[in-house]
Amino acid sequence: MAVSKRLRYEILRRDNHTCRYCGASAPDVPLRVDHVTPVALGGTDTPDNLVASCEPCNSGKSSATVDSTVVANVADDALRWATAMTRAAEQLRAQEQPKEEYRQAFLSEWNRWHVGKDEDKKVPVPAGWQQSIERFRIAGIPTWMWAEIVDIGMANERVKPDATFRYCCGIAWKKVGELQETARRIVGAASSRPADPELGLIGQAILHIWEKAWTEEHDEAPPQDAVEEFAASLAAGRQRCETDPARTIAAVQMGVLFQGATLNASLSSLESDERCNVVMSWADAWRMSCGEYPDSTLYHHVQEQVDAITEEGTVPSRVERAAIVAGSLLSSSLHYSLSTEDLKKTGVQQWHEHAVDIWARTFSAAASRWPSNDERAALRERLQEISRDSGYLIYDVYAAVAAAGAYQDTDPTTCLQRHLSVFEAAASPLSVA
Repeated sequence: MAVSKRLRYEILRRDNHTCRYCGASAPDVPLRVDHVTPVALGGTDTPDNLVASCEPCNSGKSSATVDSTVVANVADDALRWATAMTRAAEQLRAQEQPKEEYRQAFLSEWNRWHVGKDEDKKVPVPAGWQQSIERFRIAGIPTWMWAEIVDIGMANERVKPDATFRYCCGIAWKKVGELQETARRIVGAASSRPADPELGLIGQAILHIWEKAWTEEHDEAPPQDAVEEFAASLAAGRQRCETDPARTIAAVQMGVLFQGATLNASLSSLESDERCNVVMSWADAWRMSCGEYPDSTLYHHVQEQVDAITEEGTVPSRVERAAIVAGSLLSSSLHYSLSTEDLKKTGVQQWHEHAVDIWARTFSAAASRWPSNDERAALRERLQEISRDSGYLIYDVYAAVAAAGAYQDTDPTTCLQRHLSVFEAAASPLSVA
C-alpha cells in the first residue's frame, strides 16, 4: 500500500523537515519520505521504517539494506555525516557530468567556425549561453544534431556574428518541434498503457512522456501516487492539452526538472522560464547597444511589465520582440508591437515612449553616446508637462524631440510649435496611441 499524504506529512514533521542521512533541510533541498529497508527487500510502510531524506541521499541509497555501512538504525541517527556527504557529492557530480559533456559537444561544433578569413577570430557566444544549451538538452536535442544546426546558422551570410547564436537557437527550437511531433506519433503507436477515456489519446501520450522524463531525471520510475496525481491534472486540463500539445509537452519536461507535480505547476514553470527569457533578451539587446548590461533596478521594471502583459495570455514571442526593440534603444519601457490592451496593463503611453526613443536616437547620433537615465528622466518630466497642455499636435512633438536630441537638450519645448486652433489640436491629440 502506498504511503499516504497524511503519513508523509507526519514523517516530515517528526524529522523536523531535515534529511536523516546528511542533515540538509528544507527549503535548501527537496525532501522525500524514504524507506530505510526498501520495500523490494521486505520493508514496510510503518513509521519506524520511514525517514525524511533529501533527493541526493535518496538516489544514492538505492536499494541498500538496513545492515549496510551507509544506512543504520534510524532511531539512533547512525548514518555518519562524512559518508553521507561523500555519497551526496558523488551523486551531484554524476548528475553534472552529462550536462558538461553536452555543453562541450556544442562548443566543439561552434568553435569549428570563425569570422571571415581570420581563423583566430571566433564567432562570439553571449553571456549565459550555458543555460540556453541546457534547455535544449532537456528538450531532447541530441549532441550529434548540433553539427547540422551550427552549420546552417554559420553559413547564413545575412546573419551578423553577434546574432548567430540567437539564430541557431531558433533553428534548434524548430528541431525540438520536429522531435516532439515524431515522439507523439511513436508514443501513440507503441504505448501499452490501457486506454483512459478521461485523458484521451493526447493525454495518454503526454503522461507517457512525463513518466519517461521523470525516469531520466530521477534514475527511477515515478511512484504510483505521483503518476495518479499527474494523470488527474492532465484529465482536468484535457482541453488545454489537446489545443496546444507541443506547449504542454514542453511544460511537462520543464516541470519534471523543477519538481512540477501537476500540469498547472508544470505550465507555471514554463511560463516563468519564458518570462525570464524575455527579460534576458531585453538585457542582451541593451548590452549590444552600449557594451554593458543595464542597472538592476531596470531589470525589475521590465520584469513587472512582462509579468503584467503575459498574465492574460499574450503570446511570449510578441512580448520578446517588444523587449528586444526597447533594449536596443536603451529603454526600460516596452511598447513596440504591443496592442492597446497590452499597453494598458503596463501603464505605458505609446506616444510618450515613441517620443523618448526618437529623442534618444538623435541624441546618440549627435553626442556619440546614449543619454543617461537622469537625462531620460528629465525629458519624461517635460513630456508630462506637454501632455497636460492641449495646444500641441503629437506630430509636432515628435519633430521637437528629434531637434532637441540633436542638441542634447532635455527640454523639447524650445523647438515646439504651439497650435492655437482648437480644431487642429482636436484632429490629432496627444492621447493618440
